[in-house]
Amino acid sequence: MSLLVLHMRWNDLDAERSALLADSLPEDDGRPRSCLSRRHVRHPRALMVYEVWDDGLAAEEELARVRAVLGAGPEEPQRVVFTVPDLFAVGFPVRRPAPAAVPIPAPRSPAETPVAAPVG
Repeated sequence: MSLLVLHMRWNDLDAERSALLADSLPEDDGRPRSCLSRRHVRHPRALMVYEVWDDGLAAEEELARVRAVLGAGPEEPQRVVFTVPDLFAVGFPVRRPAPAAVPIPAPRSPAETPVAAPVG
């Protein structure tokens, strides 16, 4: 599975909508589990949001949710999406539970351990 890198540009946000957007798209651990990274970059006339996702459907659902919160139309925000191979995921912190560990067998008693033939 590839990672999705999403660049979003929100133009001409007033202070109220900018604060609402920042609350709707948290950069910390409040972001969805499939969102591996999210950064906000403020420019004089725009707010850029950069995200990395490991699940495209979850990214679409999150974008629809934020549009509904802001009352944004289908053209907002401007966005670019591209994919990168999943091997780049090692650069992001793990946000999903780790798979169950492989069970380690109990040690055998010395009586069950085969005796090696003498060398000589």
